[in-house]
Amino acid sequence: MESIVSKYKKQLSLLIENRVISEELYRHFINRGLKVISPLSDYGLDYLGEILPEIVIGASSNYVSKMRVPYQATSYVAARTKEKGKGVYIYKINQKPGGGVLSLTGGTRKLGDSLFASTHRILMGSKALMISADNLVVNKEQIWNWQFFGDVVRDLAPEVYEDLIKLKQKVATNSNFHQIIVARSEKTFERLKLAELYQKNQIKILNPKNEIRVIFLTDESGYDYASKSIRESDLIHYIVTDKIFDMYSAMNKVRRLYGIDLILNDGGRIMSNSVRDLGILGEERITLEPYPGGKFISHDESNNPKAVLGADGTGIDGGEIKNGIRIHSTRIGNEVANVYLYPLNEGMCT
Repeated sequence: MESIVSKYKKQLSLLIENRVISEELYRHFINRGLKVISPLSDYGLDYLGEILPEIVIGASSNYVSKMRVPYQATSYVAARTKEKGKGVYIYKINQKPGGGVLSLTGGTRKLGDSLFASTHRILMGSKALMISADNLVVNKEQIWNWQFFGDVVRDLAPEVYEDLIKLKQKVATNSNFHQIIVARSEKTFERLKLAELYQKNQIKILNPKNEIRVIFLTDESGYDYASKSIRESDLIHYIVTDKIFDMYSAMNKVRRLYGIDLILNDGGRIMSNSVRDLGILGEERITLEPYPGGKFISHDESNNPKAVLGADGTGIDGGEIKNGIRIHSTRIGNEVANVYLYPLNEGMCT
């Protein structure tokens, strides 16, 4: 049976032969390599391995070790907006609570997306998870860990859930986890009333009882404003990037000062797209859901450009994710769990 790495190299060769990608981009992806994890053969996890025979990460451990910034990945669930033919995939429904994720999955949380998201958080988010300040406030009662999705797996497939616990124990041994919050400036803190929410103890991950290490990424104005109320401590730290916020500088300091080489970016589409456009977001994991029906997605919602995650034919390789290349796909029931790579800016990353 041909290995995933061999298939990947053939895929890249076809893309360059057909002049879809440049020689420079071809060399970049070849040099990055892949990391392929087999839950069964690597960790003896039979139940997890039956559903996810391979888990693919879009950069080798050797490549990640040479980067000047953390290797970042993000993830979403998206639903088809029509039953047949080429279609558009949307990732949110604005007027519904929580972005309408339950509507995207047909009114219930499904095993495929919950399992894909759980493994992603365990493997990519064990050292750090990054969110926007806006996302933090909207979900202030939430703690961003794999258990949020794992609870669904526990109810639907208890044996697989036990394997997830074992996977967490085997690969996520780093107890020095950090929650990273992007609050670009004083205006962000003021607009969201972060200091007031903190003083009222209304943000769960900032509650000292939960003992979560937090790093705020901000500029000088943000630090001067916030640090008076949200004081630095053993649990709260700031990374300051001069007078104007600079994401690359912040990521460089995260790597250099805290030794964090992997980050799960869960900050929302606007933030993840900005990091991608900067050239420091490596990959995206997406669970594509079948069309859940008009009961869940109306015609107006399916045509909302701000809700679109992808559309057939827009990817570098002709796939569904703009600027991306799909490198792996796993079918879980009627769900499809895909991994897409984004080109990294070599000059900034290595």
